[in-house]
Amino acid sequence: MKRPFLKFLVVVMAFLILPLFSSPALSQEEPSFSAWSLWLGGHYTGYEDFYKRVGEFDRGEKEAMPEVSLSYSGYKGDQSWDLFGHYYDPKSISFDLSGKSKDIFSGKVSYRSSYRQRATDLLENLMAREAVNQENKPGGKMFTYEHEDPAADFGYTRHEVKSDIQVKIPGSAKLKIKAFHRSIVEKGDDQKVVSMHCSSCHMVSKSAEVDRRTHTISAGSEATAGPVLFSYLGSYRTFKSEALSPVAFYDTAQHPVNGTLIEEFGSRTIFDGEEVPFGQIPETEKIAHTLKVKANLGKNGDILGSFSNSQAKNKSAGLKIKSNSGGLKYVVSPSQKTKIIALASLAMIESDEAQINLPLWRDGLTGGSQDFSWTRYSNLTRTVAKGSAEFVYQPSRKYRLFLSAGYEGTERDDYPYYEARGKTTKLKASAGGKYRPNSRFWGRIKYTFENIDDPFSPYEQMFERAGTDVLEKLEDNKWYYYFQRDELRYGSITNQPSNQHAVELNLNLRPNHKISYSAGLKASLGTNNDTDSLDFERTQLQPQVSANFAPTPMWNLFGSLGYMYDNSNGLAAVAMMDG
Repeated sequence: MKRPFLKFLVVVMAFLILPLFSSPALSQEEPSFSAWSLWLGGHYTGYEDFYKRVGEFDRGEKEAMPEVSLSYSGYKGDQSWDLFGHYYDPKSISFDLSGKSKDIFSGKVSYRSSYRQRATDLLENLMAREAVNQENKPGGKMFTYEHEDPAADFGYTRHEVKSDIQVKIPGSAKLKIKAFHRSIVEKGDDQKVVSMHCSSCHMVSKSAEVDRRTHTISAGSEATAGPVLFSYLGSYRTFKSEALSPVAFYDTAQHPVNGTLIEEFGSRTIFDGEEVPFGQIPETEKIAHTLKVKANLGKNGDILGSFSNSQAKNKSAGLKIKSNSGGLKYVVSPSQKTKIIALASLAMIESDEAQINLPLWRDGLTGGSQDFSWTRYSNLTRTVAKGSAEFVYQPSRKYRLFLSAGYEGTERDDYPYYEARGKTTKLKASAGGKYRPNSRFWGRIKYTFENIDDPFSPYEQMFERAGTDVLEKLEDNKWYYYFQRDELRYGSITNQPSNQHAVELNLNLRPNHKISYSAGLKASLGTNNDTDSLDFERTQLQPQVSANFAPTPMWNLFGSLGYMYDNSNGLAAVAMMDG
């Protein structure tokens, strides 16, 4: 796969570079300039405990790794170019090339690669066995698991190529054509876990190939008519997995202890004693159109309006999501010292419902033959309205103050149940300022408060009351079945706050042109006491310090140190055998 991918990159680069230098030779009198820099360094990352989780987006190399980056830029007459490359490790490389010619043609191509290591779920936290008496003597049903590849090192490499070309129509300085391209290829392997039915309480860890490909092309134009700017952009995106879906053998349904009652247990399952593909990834495509209009109103400010229409399709399942949205932005300066920024938007999203067809439950058996087929209504079907306003006051160059407030309302048509129209309302306010008494020091502080009414959460389905007093047995049947226990379900909890306070602080000091220091702190406290089963609280702290030293124009030394603290509470659910 690598060779075709690199060939494609070279072709795109050549397509971009050739127009930059295809014009007639420039005269020797035209000014020119070029500069390059080489950066050599390294990095060391230390991990503790389960390093594949905290180092998910880092290769996790514990020894020191070398780094190198190279940049080159220049111009000659009205042509300019820039080149930048960075090597972080063998699977993390970046490259950028851009150029411009006579203010008519500009282009850019870039390549990025990165590696994502996937932590292996060892499944060891799911060990359980049924007690056979009140003294909790183990026996009877038990949970089991297996790893088909216990030594697997899951992970995949992500390659991304982007290109951007813009051309002004010759003879017209007011019309510009734009074209964009983006391709993403992810290749490697990942863990997939198969959950067998309750009769065997069995889970299997399998290795699945990753070969996902996303391609996006966009084209549009931009035109100016007096103080008004019009633009249009259309895009088409496809996504497809080239890897075969993994296959698992689903255990034969039978009594979990003595292996009898095969017909009874098999009638309660969808897959039984057969190989079934799982973890299937759908093929999708998306078409989007965006229109924008920007107008300068002179002393009355600037106004920007936009409208977007998109349609995404799951080609594998035949489902669609349609979206229409519009927005307005208004900026005005009532005086030289003040500015007002107002924003408003409205989005309407509609997602197809999905028909879930299931075989009859316990078909032909006493008290059975229930039809549990149902229609899934998506909570993506919603209307979202937003509005905000910000006031900026800057009486002098030394300091600036700002105050803002915002609103966001989300109404979900079919959540928490069909046609329920559940609504989440967010109110947000922030205030802060920036102080810069001289060129050697500046600081910035910001405080934000957010109130969320009814944040998104599971609805009265988290827990189950003990006992069966409110339940009725099926006809000619002495047992209670799992679907009957829905009447015992209760509990709404969430990890989303209903009130959140946040503070950001940045300080920068530059005693002279060779040395600079910076320090920052982000802190937040989120709470939610509105749910019936959990008083949620989350505290986050993220301090950071850095220093930069440039003894000569050719050398630059820098270092930084960051720390993150994240603490929240929750509930632990203990699995109980047989419901």
